[in-house]
Amino acid sequence: MSLLVLILSGMLLIVLSADYFTNGVEWLGSRLRLTEGAVGSFLAALGTALPETLVPVVALIFGKPEEMGIGLGAILGAPFMLATLGFWVLGVGLWSSRRSRLRLDADLEPTVRDLGFFLLSFGAAVLATFLPRPLKHGLGIGLLVGYFLHVRHLFLSGSTGEARRPDNPLHLWGGVEPPRWVIGLQVAMALGGLLLGAHFFVIGLQDVSQRWGWSGFLLSVMITPLATELPEVLNSVIWIRRRRDQLALGNITGAMAFQASVVPALGLWFSPWAFSPWEWATAALAFAAAMALWLPARRGRLPFANLILSGGFYGVFLLMVSLRL
Repeated sequence: MSLLVLILSGMLLIVLSADYFTNGVEWLGSRLRLTEGAVGSFLAALGTALPETLVPVVALIFGKPEEMGIGLGAILGAPFMLATLGFWVLGVGLWSSRRSRLRLDADLEPTVRDLGFFLLSFGAAVLATFLPRPLKHGLGIGLLVGYFLHVRHLFLSGSTGEARRPDNPLHLWGGVEPPRWVIGLQVAMALGGLLLGAHFFVIGLQDVSQRWGWSGFLLSVMITPLATELPEVLNSVIWIRRRRDQLALGNITGAMAFQASVVPALGLWFSPWAFSPWEWATAALAFAAAMALWLPARRGRLPFANLILSGGFYGVFLLMVSLRL
């Protein structure tokens, strides 16, 4: 199978699966009587965070020592992509829908909570490079406990609001009220399609980039997350076009919370967790991009300009890479 067919097949499978996944998650959240903030920040985010989580798991736990850079790059690259290109895509989605701001039915509290947790957890994980190994292991456990408490608080606050009924019928049912097992089947099938599509896409891009002679770290920061973050990005674009902005926003910020706690715990346990200058630059840009979004969100607003300018942090990284190459 040619590389072009492999990449295009992966993209097509991701696009189709993303549509089925967003539709299924909307119905799942409605049946569980959860608000859109809880649905987007946990149910959707956790499901679509699976593809990029597999990369560091394979590289750090089952890979060779020389693949350590790929694992660390995947851990740092995923939140970097979400905090920069993820929000930039939201801005582009608003522009394509001829809207100048996000339409949030309640407030930005779930977003502020996700971004605040990201800044705290990601900052602690990055600074852990200066800690001795036993303390790194302890912090890894602390990050997992912190994520559990974050999700618990999210569900407690998200279960008291008013759940919104999906606008479209379930794809696999078409009726008025689909059974729960059909909803679960559609979500599971869509997740499988997302994973398989991302796998095809990553294989193709890795082969292309290796032919260009890129390093393992740059490959894992720029190429692998670009492919594995497609589910989050496409889900958010679909929800933006359906004017389900809280789901679109929560899908990205919820994935960032997961990527700042559960995934770095793998690096703290299974790697030396020592950064090179490139890794420090990636972490610093991801933190700065998230901070630039968290500050206005705390004041109850997330301007269109901030969403668009978040892509500028990715542009800075591209400029650094071009100068390096």
